[in-house]
Amino acid sequence: MSFLRYARWLVAVALLAGVAALAVFTWEWWRPVAQAQQALPGAPRHGPSHHLPPTKGSEIYQYAYPAVRLPAEQVFDPAPPASTSGPVHEYELVVTEDLQHEVAPGIKVTAWAFNGQVPGPVLRAREGERIRVKLVNNGSLPHTIHFHGVHPADMDGVFELVPPGQSYTYEFVARPYGVFPYHCHSMPASQHIHNGLYGMMIVDPREGRVPMRELAMVMSAFDLDRDGEADFYAWNGKAFQYADHPIQLAVGEKVRMYVLNIFEEIMAPHIHGNMFGLIRSGTALKPGELTDVVSLGIAERAILEFQYDHPGPYMFQCHFSEHMELGLMGWFQVQERAPSTRRQPPRPSAPLDTHAGHPPREAGK
Repeated sequence: MSFLRYARWLVAVALLAGVAALAVFTWEWWRPVAQAQQALPGAPRHGPSHHLPPTKGSEIYQYAYPAVRLPAEQVFDPAPPASTSGPVHEYELVVTEDLQHEVAPGIKVTAWAFNGQVPGPVLRAREGERIRVKLVNNGSLPHTIHFHGVHPADMDGVFELVPPGQSYTYEFVARPYGVFPYHCHSMPASQHIHNGLYGMMIVDPREGRVPMRELAMVMSAFDLDRDGEADFYAWNGKAFQYADHPIQLAVGEKVRMYVLNIFEEIMAPHIHGNMFGLIRSGTALKPGELTDVVSLGIAERAILEFQYDHPGPYMFQCHFSEHMELGLMGWFQVQERAPSTRRQPPRPSAPLDTHAGHPPREAGK
């Protein structure tokens, strides 16, 4: 055998050996990945999966009215307190850390709450009027309230940690007008917020807004097993509650819906069979856009104004399909004539507004 032919033979053997080694390496690397994917519920038989559909909750809420599963008295009333005018609006928010919150029918999570409810009560004042909020800490950890908006540094709820068993009073001029979140800002803030210490504040223009039926809707999520992935998403703290008990509207009834996203994922509120006038952050008197869906990042909020011209059931939802399938959906039941009773059952607890003269109610009543 000539030297040239011998060299070619060695090169061919080396190439074949390299290909074989690469094939073995690739298979040993891919095999545990493939096995893990095959073990996932609903995983495809071959190849990787970018997204697996959710396996909890959604199968019982198809596109028809379900049988009532959540008792009516446990439905979070979406109506905010009425807009009133006066020099001072005074509220008291009490923190507890041991609330058994039913996030979905039969599924409870230990939540932290303002006044025994998740989300906390809707606070409301008019621009230029004073708002006074007393925080009472009945928990075992320090807590605060951070208000979005314009106020002095010592009213910002970051450095003013309230120890267990103590209280702190926030007082500032409500401005500018719009829709704002409030939430605990103690570290780690993610724990305090995700556990339920959040709510909505509405600051009305001095002259008020055109009267309409009003709804206050907070979008949030719940991670039951603390694995970093949300298990349920909710309007006003409970998954599917407005599917169990649709919100009653009437043909031609003008609706103003205040929407707030308090979770660390983008939410996309959407109404079916209709369009809404969009006021971003609520900081204008008239809508600047006509649409049927809007994307809201963490702590973003908006006012949606609309009316229905035809009777029937209409879904409202988050347009991220997983969010909808895991609870962030409900129904508007639009009737030919105005419902005789427009308000849902009262919330478990309402804040005390001394100017408006509303009496306090015990948590859970």
